[in-house]
Amino acid sequence: MGDRPAAEGDASGSKPPGSPGTTVQSSPVEIVQMFKGTRFLLPLLAAAALGACEGTDSGSSRISVRLVDAPGDFKEVKVQITELYLQGGNESDSTSGRLTLATDTAKYFDLLALVGGAGADLVKDAVIPAGTYSQLRVRVGSAYVVTKDGKVYATPGAVLPAGMTATGTVNLTSGKSRASGYKVRFPGEGLTVDGDTRVVALDFDVARSFGHVAGKSGQVILNPQFTVTNVQLSGGISGLVTPAAGVAFPACGGAATDVTHFVATATGPTTLSAKAQADSRYKMAYVAPGTYTMGVAPVGYANGDSLKIAATPSVPSVTLASGQNAVVDYSVTAATCKVKPAG
Repeated sequence: MGDRPAAEGDASGSKPPGSPGTTVQSSPVEIVQMFKGTRFLLPLLAAAALGACEGTDSGSSRISVRLVDAPGDFKEVKVQITELYLQGGNESDSTSGRLTLATDTAKYFDLLALVGGAGADLVKDAVIPAGTYSQLRVRVGSAYVVTKDGKVYATPGAVLPAGMTATGTVNLTSGKSRASGYKVRFPGEGLTVDGDTRVVALDFDVARSFGHVAGKSGQVILNPQFTVTNVQLSGGISGLVTPAAGVAFPACGGAATDVTHFVATATGPTTLSAKAQADSRYKMAYVAPGTYTMGVAPVGYANGDSLKIAATPSVPSVTLASGQNAVVDYSVTAATCKVKPAG
């Protein structure tokens, strides 16, 4: 997608989308942190008023941004989102066309609570100028993870719960992306708003974002992998996971496994994944229109073991129109644990 100039403001004199240095007025902006099913509403720093865009006339729109998560093999994953802004105008300039939606420097998000269709509100009903926006930028602050075997890795200065001590470090990828915010492009030709209300889902893929450094067991690299879809134009894929007769989940990773270790995947315009819950159902929410091939992801464990699951989907692929939902059930035909060789 090439550079795109910001759209012109309306006759009321409001600024073009993403004018440099602009912040938006929310009513109210809230940030939600999810802890094992409990929602805590935490006030976000108030944004400054945006000229003539405080109303809901044809010259302004509203946007909400929800944080969701693809599963990862950790016991805990907590991350700070320190800034969120829309980009309109020249994409090569980190300040040109910037429209700040939210800034907050203290709250941690529990990413592993944001699976199975759950989500957390980063921004709620923020008023923005009408126009087209090419991308969302996300700045990530401190983070810490706890592996299944209890090891704790944290960025320098991360605030850990009482009694928790870091045994290793989390290193954020450096460079321009960290300084200006990680770039997340909107699908297609960008996000166009014109006096309407849009809800955007920001998917933080834990499995792809965190990785160990080869030869450095005390370090974890955090290279945030985000995907964004427009919820108003999105649908969902869900289904039931059932082991075939005689199929059992083996012990793996030093513990028993069951259907909750099953991870369904959908590969299409974006790659999505969802973990089966205790009721044997999985749910992929905020799925953009398109054709998706269904599959199953292997699961790796901290001790080096990996769980391989063979399963047959009720249909090999699905095509979703705008706002459409699809049901794809799975029959598990085999589940085996590949044990890491000793030594």
